[in-house]
Amino acid sequence: MSSVAIVRCEQYEQALVDQAVAVACKIGEMPDVRDKRILLKPNILSDAKEERGITTHSAVLRAMIRHLKSQGAKEVLVGDSPGLQKPNFQPKASGIYQVCEEEGVQWIDFTKQPKTYTIPYTRGKKLPLAAVLSQVDMVFSLPKFKTHQLMYATGAVKNLFGLVPNLYKSPCHVQFPSREQFAALMVGIASIVKPAFSLMDGIIAMEGPGPANGISRHLGLLIASRDPVALDYAQAQIMGYDPLLVPIVAEGIRRGLGDKPTSYPALSAEKLVQSDYIRIEMQKRTSFIHSLIVPFVFSHYIRWKVKKERKAPVFLVDSCIGCRKCIDICPAGALTMVDKRIIIDPKACIRCYCCHEVCPASAILVDEVIPS
Repeated sequence: MSSVAIVRCEQYEQALVDQAVAVACKIGEMPDVRDKRILLKPNILSDAKEERGITTHSAVLRAMIRHLKSQGAKEVLVGDSPGLQKPNFQPKASGIYQVCEEEGVQWIDFTKQPKTYTIPYTRGKKLPLAAVLSQVDMVFSLPKFKTHQLMYATGAVKNLFGLVPNLYKSPCHVQFPSREQFAALMVGIASIVKPAFSLMDGIIAMEGPGPANGISRHLGLLIASRDPVALDYAQAQIMGYDPLLVPIVAEGIRRGLGDKPTSYPALSAEKLVQSDYIRIEMQKRTSFIHSLIVPFVFSHYIRWKVKKERKAPVFLVDSCIGCRKCIDICPAGALTMVDKRIIIDPKACIRCYCCHEVCPASAILVDEVIPS
């Protein structure tokens, strides 16, 4: 049984969020946390001001910390690792670090002494994951309701990719270039982490070219479930997608990580579909044989196929602030700066859109958005 609790919460006023989180956790059947050490994993793609809607809102994090304490949790820890993480990273701009200090919980640096794991469903790929995983009893995923330029939607499962420290993440796009392969990697990581519960911040969501440069949209929802796949299924449905065409959802069900929702004890996702939601245009899926067999035998072919199917990003000269974050994160080395302009090598670009995710100035466009 995969129950998904969807409750209303119209604004980030702390008292309202505290109450809504408590209700979502109760009807979402949050597991017993008494005497347990809990790691909360918010979505901090970049430490942006929370009004931009990029990160899990600090009020949602605060409410979850308070609720866990009220339910007898022994200790609550909070952590994440953005794709471009500076030494001793503390998410202060988003207000998340301040919440940790005020609520008396420890912020965890995922880059310190990570442990290497063999990731299932990836033909032996090894990746470091945060050392704290072996030090806690449960992991709670706290994603943000957002579109995603590469994976269409980012949710409870994808949020766990942040347990891979810093720049270990971007090279994964070279090794897993198709959406189906990358989904298998995400599901493999989630199968190691085994999140006990997920709570999604959908009070203010993001539509359009997410996960960093989209448009804020008021939804007024919190979504909770023990099943991260079911939660992501509900999110995709609300966005107006066929959830079974969202690669992470499809892969999660196929691998037994979770299932589509079997019940909605509060609001139903079917009745919350946003028909005018600005989504990422879906492309033809890679065939089963191509996505699972061909990549490991004919890797050059699959990369060529991906490049043919996806558009390369476009860099806006007038909007660029010259921060070079796109260059730093590019796993293919396809970007250079010449005369204060970003130059892209379209042959080297693998269309992973990591540059688009980290651009703080909305200076990179990827034309795969369905207009309202």
